[in-house]
Amino acid sequence: MEPATQTYPTPLFDPGPVLASLDAGKVVAVIAWFMFVLWVVYTVVAAYHWLRYSHRSSIAIPALITHVVVSLALALFAVSGFAPA
Repeated sequence: MEPATQTYPTPLFDPGPVLASLDAGKVVAVIAWFMFVLWVVYTVVAAYHWLRYSHRSSIAIPALITHVVVSLALALFAVSGFAPA
C-alpha cells in the first residue's frame, strides 16, 4: 500500500516573485499620477479647441470652469476615503 500524500489545489494565478514584490500603494500612486496627467492634457486640449474654434466663448468659459470644478470635486471625493454605509 502506498503512503497517503496530501495534494493541494494549484492557485489560479501565481503572481511570481516580481509581482509579489511590488507595493500596491506605489502601483496605485503611479496609476493615479497617470490619470491626472491624462486629465490635464485633455483639459488643456479641450480648452484650447473650445476657445480657439468656438464662436461663443460666453458658453465655453463657463463650461470649462464647470469641467474643472466638477473634475476636481470628483477627484477629491475619490481620494477622501469616504465610504457610504
